[in-house]
Amino acid sequence: MKKILAIFLIVASMTLFTACGVIKHFDDWCKITNDGFEYYYNEYSDKGAYILKIPDVEELVIPEYIDGKKVVELGHMDMGIGYKNDYIITGTNTKTLTVQHEFDIRNNYGIEFYANFPNLTDLIFVDFLYCNLSCTENDLTVPYYIGNPNYAIPNVELRKSEREYSLDNFIPKVIVIPEYVKVIETDVFAGLNGVTIKTSYETAPEGWQDGWNGNCIVEWGVEI
Repeated sequence: MKKILAIFLIVASMTLFTACGVIKHFDDWCKITNDGFEYYYNEYSDKGAYILKIPDVEELVIPEYIDGKKVVELGHMDMGIGYKNDYIITGTNTKTLTVQHEFDIRNNYGIEFYANFPNLTDLIFVDFLYCNLSCTENDLTVPYYIGNPNYAIPNVELRKSEREYSLDNFIPKVIVIPEYVKVIETDVFAGLNGVTIKTSYETAPEGWQDGWNGNCIVEWGVEI
């Protein structure tokens, strides 16, 4: 009898919550910003915001915060009982993409990437180390893509901002800089100790500013 009563109370509570509008579905948490970012954010969850759609612009900056919520994922897969909704980011007209913080991008086991920027000419990382704090590999290579790598290689720039961030969780001991990295500003790698930078350049190209490597030892002319 007690079990039957408990089940009845649970069902009644769920019915009441639904009637009052407390239970919401995925779409109920989706919003669009004035500048054209569609995102999902559940205020009862401890997760951040998922970007579901981006504005159709040539120069795109992935925001670190949307309406005060931390952006944690670019693209998303919403899975429920008996269904799956894919929210794939496709920046067909994006020529310049700026990334200024770390976020996740889904990859459906190599079959489907949830972010695609097929026509990039310039990829800019602001505070590159801040964008890669979760890396656990010994070697960290500066990437030329965000999401799907199967496109032409753009020019990559490593820019520096005035913000402060911790390097306590930075693990790699080797940073690899391929020749598609055309610009590195002063102090991009400042704050690192015991880290070696390897590059296939024989000498610093014109776009690399003095002091770009901080205290890191640089190995030039490495085959990559």
